[in-house]
Amino acid sequence: MLGRDFAADGPWRKMGTDVTEFRCSFGKAYLAPAYDFGSREIVAWSISRSPDLAQQREMLDGLAEVMPEGAEPVMQMDMGWQYQHADFVGALRGLGIIQSMSRKGNCLDNACTEGLFGHMKDEFFRGRDWDDFEEFK
Repeated sequence: MLGRDFAADGPWRKMGTDVTEFRCSFGKAYLAPAYDFGSREIVAWSISRSPDLAQQREMLDGLAEVMPEGAEPVMQMDMGWQYQHADFVGALRGLGIIQSMSRKGNCLDNACTEGLFGHMKDEFFRGRDWDDFEEFK
C-alpha cells in the first residue's frame, strides 16, 4: 500500500513496525516499536524476551493510549506471522489503522523502520552490555 513512499506530511499519517533482536550476555531481547514516519518518533513500543503475539498486543495497547482521536494512519510492516494473525489484524482495525504489508522477502518495503533499527543499534547498543533483562528494558 505505501509502495516505499515513507514521506508523511505530518504525524499520525504513516507509521511502521517490525521486531528487532538484541543479543546480550543475559540472553536475547526483542523490541517492537510503532514508529511515526511524520514525526520521526517511536510513539509506542514493547520490549520482550520473546517476539510473540503478546509483545505485539502490548505495543498496540501502548499505541492506543497515545493515538489522537480520529487518526487513521497507514502502518507498514513485513509479512511476519504476528502481523498476519487474526488478533493483530483485528486490533489494527479496532484502532482505525490501515495495514500495509511488505512483499514477501523484500526488506526495502520496510526500509524506514529497518533504518531506525540500524541507527538505534549503532548509537545505543553496540559496545554496551547489561547485567539483566530489566536493566536493558
